[in-house]
Amino acid sequence: MKTRSGQKIKMASLEELLGVPGEESSSEVEIRLIHSFKNHPSKVIDDEKMEELTESIRQNGVLTPVILRPDKEKANTYEMISGHRRLHAAMLA
Repeated sequence: MKTRSGQKIKMASLEELLGVPGEESSSEVEIRLIHSFKNHPSKVIDDEKMEELTESIRQNGVLTPVILRPDKEKANTYEMISGHRRLHAAMLA
């Protein structure tokens, strides 16, 4: 049986994978500055659940923040990482 050498494997951090700084922060961003990243796999569907989410946002605002990263190719814009349904519902509201 072959044994492993003493080399360690470096795993990328979540921050490195998402392309965001290592510190958490939150701020308000205008909806018009946010877009999905290229070839995003999920599709947002306007169904009954979306109507419920839109009504909830009308009444309460967005309670769970979305996750964005600065777009390196388009200055002063952001790519949506998580929260596509909330963004769509906020736009409808």
